[in-house]
Amino acid sequence: MLHVSAKDSVGSVLGAVTEEVQKLGVARSLIHDLQVVIDEIYANIKMHVLPDYPDLTWTLSVEVKTGFLDLAVEYRGPHFDPTHPRPLAGDLPESQEDGGMGLNLISALSDDFRYNYHNGMNTMLVRWNLESDSKETLLCR
Repeated sequence: MLHVSAKDSVGSVLGAVTEEVQKLGVARSLIHDLQVVIDEIYANIKMHVLPDYPDLTWTLSVEVKTGFLDLAVEYRGPHFDPTHPRPLAGDLPESQEDGGMGLNLISALSDDFRYNYHNGMNTMLVRWNLESDSKETLLCR
């Protein structure tokens, strides 16, 4: 489990998580998808939560279970369900309003994206099937 504070750079967080999943034997293509998802979650927390909670610390944990790679992110704060992003307005990024695209990207790059809020704790679980290839490969075709 990695404890992240507002002072931690996204690069240091990605480096620590990457080192851990490489030890677990996760394919490079899935590691890349994991890095993009962590970057998006990190950006959302910094942009939408930290302004009101500057001393916030959140946790990231990555676990390989039978056939799956799971990323769990937990933080105390206001209820915000990221699993229901706004629908995309069109095919081109330029046609999008600010916000929401990263959440769509998380859903597109993972096999399952869940959220739970209980007693002030936000929990996101992102899951990848270890038997599947990178979702980015499919998105870029």
